[in-house]
Order: sequence, then C-alpha cells, then structure tokens
Amino acid sequence: MARNLDMVIFDWNGTLIDDVWLSVNALNGIMEKRKLKPITTEFYREHFCFPAINFYREISLDVNNDWDDIVREFTENYENGVDKVKLFPDVIPVLDELKKQGLKLGILSVMEHNTLNRHVKTLRIAQYFDFIQGTEDFSGGTKTHLCKKILEQSGVGKERILFVGDTFHDYETASENGCRAALISRGHNTVEKLRISGASIFPSLQNLAETLKSEL
Repeated sequence: MARNLDMVIFDWNGTLIDDVWLSVNALNGIMEKRKLKPITTEFYREHFCFPAINFYREISLDVNNDWDDIVREFTENYENGVDKVKLFPDVIPVLDELKKQGLKLGILSVMEHNTLNRHVKTLRIAQYFDFIQGTEDFSGGTKTHLCKKILEQSGVGKERILFVGDTFHDYETASENGCRAALISRGHNTVEKLRISGASIFPSLQNLAETLKSEL
C-alpha cells in the first residue's frame, strides 16, 4: 500500500482526535430539547454518514424546517466540550515517524476551517502539517471537492497520496479523487461499516504506521 508514497492526508475528527463521545453528547442535547429519544454511541457509529443531514433525518430531526437551528445547536454543544477532547495517544509518535520518513502531511476535515485551525493549534500539532483544510461552514457536508483542490495545489501525483480517515465518507473522498485510502476503526464508524468500502482497515494509527514503515 505504501510504495511510492509521498503524502499522507489525515481526517481530523475520530482519526486524530478522540471526539465520538462529544459528537454523541452534542446530538443528544438537540434530541433532548425536541423530546426525542437519545441515541447510543453504538447506534451513532453504526449509522453516522456524510452529508450529516442524511443521518440527522434518520434520527427523526426535522431537517426540512429546523436545519439552521440544528446546525447552530450542534456547533454550540460541540464547542462547549471541545476543550476536553484529546488526541489519540499514538498520534504524536506516528506523526513524528512519518515526518522522519520524509512524507508530506496534511489535514482535510469537514470541521469549519477557522475552528479546525484553532483546535489543531490548541493541541500543539500544527507544526507537523504542510496544510490544514476545513470546510466553509458547520453543516457537516462533504469534503470531496476540497480534496480535489488540495491535490491540484500539492504538486504530488494522486496515486502517491494516502488518505487516512475513520468513516466511509473518507473512503469515498479518497476514491473519487484517485487516492489510496486507509481507514481507522476506532472513530465515527464501526469496523463493519468500514468493511463495505473494501479499503485497508487498521485498529489504530500505530498499526497503520508500522505497515507503512515496513513497506517504504
């Protein structure tokens, strides 16, 4: 998988940061306000998808008439707990190792761009990345178009780029842009949901890094 690899692009939520619990809490705040049954972490990981509006519709939120309020409330609920979100324990060792191997590193996330940059700086890992790219707003849309933009600007052939994420949409983003994909199964989707993609799946970033090191 790692032969002729020059760049690794990471997803953020659920890939580098351990924030599934916060997303579930933020959603359940919305559900409680509307007197809807809360969701479990297991249900969330089994069903969550992008664009997020499709998932919100599945859990009975009125996205046709209440979408702007839902986005605003989720953002507020998430931001209220974001200071408690931590990197997965293996993130910094893996980033160190990949930089030693001479790879370019980047982040591509559906998190709003300015918020993403602040969060990366707060967690003190901005220095590892050649670029950090978020989306235009907080609506939980797709990032396929942003990946295309990054590839065009990178100067790196798409076949020499690995996209690392934790959701089926990360596989879609990589696949639609001609990149290879590696999926980490401890984030926002279960391993069973990820297997549908046919992509390489790893239980942790450390396991992925060990594979890359052996193949470079």
